[in-house]
Amino acid sequence: MQQPPLPDNEPQRLALLYALDLLDSPNEPVFDTLTRLAARTLRVPTALVSLLDTNRQWFKSRAGLDAAETPRSQAFCAHTILKDEPLVVHDARLDPRFRDNPLVTGPLAVRAYAGVPLRSVEGLALGTLCVLDQSPREFTADELATLADLADLARQELLRREASLQARTLAQADGRLLAQRGALVQTLFEHAAVGMAMVGLDGSWLRVNQRICDILGRPAAALIGHTFQAVTHPDDLNADLTQMQALLQGERDQYAMEKRYLRPDGTVVWGQLTVGIVREHGVPAWFVATVDDISSRKATEHALAMLRDDLERRVLDRTEQLRVRSEQLEAILENALDAFVAIDGDGLVIHWNRQAEQTFGWSRAEATGQPLAQLIIPPTMREAHVAGMAHMTRTGEAPVIGQRMELPAMRRDGLTLPCEVTINTLPQTGGKPVFFAFLHDISARRSAQDALLASERRVRVITDNLPVLVAYVDREQRYGFCNATYRTWLGVDPAAAVGQHVAAVLGEQGYALRRPLIERALAGEQAEADIEVPQGDDVRHLHLRYFPDTAPDGQVQGLYALATDVTETRLAHRQLIQLARTDALTGLPNRRAFEEAFDQAMARHRRTGRPIALAFMDIDRFKLINDTHGHGIGDEVLQTFALRLTSCVRMTDTVARLAGDEFVIILEGLNHAHEADIVARKILAAIDHPFELSAGLTLPVQTSIGIAYQARGQHGAQALLEAADRALYAAKAAGRNTHCVISTDAA
Repeated sequence: MQQPPLPDNEPQRLALLYALDLLDSPNEPVFDTLTRLAARTLRVPTALVSLLDTNRQWFKSRAGLDAAETPRSQAFCAHTILKDEPLVVHDARLDPRFRDNPLVTGPLAVRAYAGVPLRSVEGLALGTLCVLDQSPREFTADELATLADLADLARQELLRREASLQARTLAQADGRLLAQRGALVQTLFEHAAVGMAMVGLDGSWLRVNQRICDILGRPAAALIGHTFQAVTHPDDLNADLTQMQALLQGERDQYAMEKRYLRPDGTVVWGQLTVGIVREHGVPAWFVATVDDISSRKATEHALAMLRDDLERRVLDRTEQLRVRSEQLEAILENALDAFVAIDGDGLVIHWNRQAEQTFGWSRAEATGQPLAQLIIPPTMREAHVAGMAHMTRTGEAPVIGQRMELPAMRRDGLTLPCEVTINTLPQTGGKPVFFAFLHDISARRSAQDALLASERRVRVITDNLPVLVAYVDREQRYGFCNATYRTWLGVDPAAAVGQHVAAVLGEQGYALRRPLIERALAGEQAEADIEVPQGDDVRHLHLRYFPDTAPDGQVQGLYALATDVTETRLAHRQLIQLARTDALTGLPNRRAFEEAFDQAMARHRRTGRPIALAFMDIDRFKLINDTHGHGIGDEVLQTFALRLTSCVRMTDTVARLAGDEFVIILEGLNHAHEADIVARKILAAIDHPFELSAGLTLPVQTSIGIAYQARGQHGAQALLEAADRALYAAKAAGRNTHCVISTDAA
């Protein structure tokens, strides 16, 4: 058994894996759905989302396997994370890396394996999505493509969590925010596949990456401090400066254009330029520019355009011109990538080039002089072909002339293949016209289209079975795709939504919630937010993520929209918060909630100058009640005590249980100390009535109350707490079942 080496970035990989808190975490539907789909679609017994720890392979999700982990030394996936492409093993018994692996020789009996690495934003391989089979097998290209599609969905979930981790890290480390941004910018510059630069408002280069230096043929030292105007082709400079001025005047946020740059040796390089402006406090600060080298594309476009124009001009020349240039045209037509066929007015072949021989199987000698209908027209279409030829020859009407059509054509062996056909005619002096056609075999394109349709079907099956809203929206904010979850969650027919504006599908209120995210995504930004969607008497909480669909030229063509239901998570979070702030026995705010409320009350006291009072109280001889009647009765006494306290104060006052039989009341908005005295007497009177408890037990209960009163905000919260505590001890010293008020203003 061969041990794979550790990745070069193993420390960074493990650090990110641990930071994401994925190891030993509970099952999650988002991953379990993917493994079930992988097992069902690829027809395998086992599918796994595997995470590679230091010494083990742990399965975040597993379909068809009981074990939660295996040693890393046995993991096929430990080999997979070393590769960028999928790892495929057709028969592990024949592979020297795995033939003596316990996973192969043991009860699991792995024979076939296919795995795709799951990488982070920076390319760190955290684990894999893999499938196992207990029989040797060949995975088809479609199956591997499906596995890659599913792995991409799993990776997107990991990337979402990575982004959430980064957001939390930034939020918890404000002091390092600037440094982190600098590191992020540096990483972006170093690893970008296109040229990137920061440019001053005067056009001077402030920072450049290596790629832009390669494109412009200059080292960074030769650019920094100089302006882009110096390396711009003079014919393109004015258009660039005009666009820049529009940015400075706030007419737009970015622009894109194709422009030429001059290298030191005088050669011209074409670049696809995209420029955005960065504003600080609303004032332009600098520009950020990306440049992609499109010289090869421009050269190819120019050459193809020239060849196409020349070919069309030559083919459409008069017969006399064809005879003069026959040798040139013959060479062009003979070496054309399309089959070229010419027939006379009777439908007989008069020209048949080399590509026609290769496409249809008839040699030039065999085809010349033969009816075209007998050579390449399928039998079911021959009658219509002959009738159409006769009509064109008789009337001169030829609706197919100059049109590009897709028609079936027949090979010599009888097989039919799809062709893209363009038909034209050359008028002959005093005779019948000559018809010629270019035929291009589009079998490969059709196969690619069929494969694309199959891939789209797979994506539809996958997305329709995900517990996520998935959609595509074009630049006009019209739906191009919706998955079946739109029907189950929102009652929207996915097919009917296609072509409709978002507002028409979701309603004006739903559109208003999403419109800012849509506009940001169509401007090229990734956007996300949480929204609430009414659903009957309930509310569904959705987490929205919008991604721009950016073309190779940098233009945003639309956006991808994902919505995850986080209702249960939100409700659980709220319940946890409520439990953390509430006393479980009495339902009153607990010590934590009291401290928060007291801080807020003191802040209002200092801001408004209105008096405040703090009352401490406990149950006299409560320990005796517990010792005599038990803790069950003691709990009933505490609950009844809490109810009577609450009935004695205003809705704006805060009653809390600190611990045991210790209670506290925050009294705000008082006008005088005697008002606190009134509240204390009211509480004593309410508690003085015997407590009627379970089992017919009636107990007399008394309380002692200490109140600290402060008219002016000259003392802090701690002084008020200590004064209330002293007042409580004074009340107890006075014989209990009484109260004492201390004013901190006299201190």
